[in-house]
Amino acid sequence: MKTGRNVLVLAVVVELASLNIRDSKLSLATAKMKSSQSPAFKRFLSDFTLGFSDGLTVPFALTAGLSSLGKTDTVITGGLAELCAGSISMGIGGYLAARDECGPCQFSVKDLEESRDSCERNSESDFMVEQSEKMQMQAEELVRQHLEPLDLPSSTITTILNTIQQVPSDLQRVVSRLNSLKDDLSPSQPTPQSPIISGLSISLGYTIGGIIPLLPYIFTSTVGLGLQWSSCLCLLVLFAFGAGKSYILQAGDASVRSWIIEGLQMLVLGALAAIAAVACVTWVGAN
Repeated sequence: MKTGRNVLVLAVVVELASLNIRDSKLSLATAKMKSSQSPAFKRFLSDFTLGFSDGLTVPFALTAGLSSLGKTDTVITGGLAELCAGSISMGIGGYLAARDECGPCQFSVKDLEESRDSCERNSESDFMVEQSEKMQMQAEELVRQHLEPLDLPSSTITTILNTIQQVPSDLQRVVSRLNSLKDDLSPSQPTPQSPIISGLSISLGYTIGGIIPLLPYIFTSTVGLGLQWSSCLCLLVLFAFGAGKSYILQAGDASVRSWIIEGLQMLVLGALAAIAAVACVTWVGAN
């Protein structure tokens, strides 16, 4: 009963501690991406990095804390339980976050035609009139966005808009053409990634990162030996992961010093989390 309480308290403390550094990891994962890289690859790398860093840090801290109980079965069982729960929760969180990032669908001619037809069927409805005006404003904004790179005077843009708006069919035709050329006019705009793929990427990274600290406990005969191998392996992977992430995200432009700093930062964060976990279990067990 006391061991179960220790495991529960430790899991809660480690998870709360990981929340304090999760935002910084996400910002590091998404910073300094180069435009020459594929947007899909950049998003996958960002999601995978977030999951892998959490998966490597949290289970490592948890297993290090559980190792103070002196039972290999407890360490493996607790680590696997946290790994399963963490990968699922991280995947769901990534899915929800990616879904919220997906904005409304782009404005199209179909929306304009539907709004106009609705207004014709019920011209006395204030709501329909308001919706028609809203669609009209969206069409004007779309035209303005495509004229903005030309750096035209405001009076010229106003004249163009007034000319287009004189005939509704002209406005529809212009909007249709602009929507069809939107990808060519804005090649740097990334295509939103599927929320499901984003969630799976985070979950995959968490699972791969979480398996690493568990492997030594499975293949060693004692908990103490497993802790030593797990600590050395995880600290080495944390350093290599931090340095490698800096190299990939900065497309090789960063200096060796910056790679070492990033690697040491990841190493220190993981070590602090493990020390906090061991101290927590020791304190709970003593009381």
